[in-house]
Amino acid sequence: MPKKSLVIDAQNHFVPREAAATANKTEGVDFAGRARKPNAAYVRAFDIEATLRHMEDCGIDMALIALATWITPGMEVCRAINDAYAKVGAAHPGKFLLMAHVPYHEGPGAIKELHRCINDLGMRGVTVLTSVKDITLDEEAMFPFYEEVCRLDVPIVVHPSVKEPIWGGVKYDMSSSVSREYDIAKCVVEVSQGVLPRYPDLKFVFPHYGGGIPALKGRIMSWYSLAPTDLPEENRGLPRTIKEVEDFQLMPKFNKYFDKIYFDMAGFGGWMTIARAALEAIKHERLCFGTDYPFEMRRVNDLKTYIENIRALDIPGEEIEAILGGNLQRLFKI
Repeated sequence: MPKKSLVIDAQNHFVPREAAATANKTEGVDFAGRARKPNAAYVRAFDIEATLRHMEDCGIDMALIALATWITPGMEVCRAINDAYAKVGAAHPGKFLLMAHVPYHEGPGAIKELHRCINDLGMRGVTVLTSVKDITLDEEAMFPFYEEVCRLDVPIVVHPSVKEPIWGGVKYDMSSSVSREYDIAKCVVEVSQGVLPRYPDLKFVFPHYGGGIPALKGRIMSWYSLAPTDLPEENRGLPRTIKEVEDFQLMPKFNKYFDKIYFDMAGFGGWMTIARAALEAIKHERLCFGTDYPFEMRRVNDLKTYIENIRALDIPGEEIEAILGGNLQRLFKI
């Protein structure tokens, strides 16, 4: 019997109160540790029942929940999150894809916690930040972690850093808009060119369409020169036209690893322009519906409209079902 087609949210956030108490954080403190007045989003982030009601109202069958931004405080907070997530999973079977939280920046202890999460708590993947403690995902310090993830054969779900200021500062909210997306896109390059060639079996899920990667992919390819090529010396160190990328057989070498990456469709407020652009630049098998609830898609009608707009895309129905949930079903072996 074929599997039921599910609608799965690839990016959803829940803060367990046990973890908040361990980290001395409350609804008045945001994910980056900044004191803020409580708002609707942060209050909802602590309420798993509100999440379930929202899912039901919007027609979402399952949600991937993670809290990568709380990895940085270390093992005690990570264990509190993991234990609380396991309780949520047991209380609501079939509703959540639970991600493991491990302080991979702290070394060997993280590996033990990763095994506990996957083997004992039944978590389906592990979440990481684009960078933590200034450790980027392509650094050698990450390799022991990747080796264990390969052995466990679980996906890695990436979340952007929320530290501020980042890259361009906080003026015009650029840390949260342009700069955060740059941080994600930068990480896509690090993983596709620095990690996957060494660990080709790793499965990464990047947020926010890879930080707007559909528009940037052509430029990244125009500078790609890692693979062996007959590129003339006078062309090295310069951008190439897409025709030159094709002529020198760089495109298939670039796509060999780029096409392994999954991208969620949260982060752009349901803007269909980027959804259509993504279908030009990314294989539909690698696109995954996402909401970034409760921070982005908070209003039921907005989210329902986004799902309806995806269903209305001018592509085959089976591709739409894959984007809405089938790709994640396959990735997480549901």
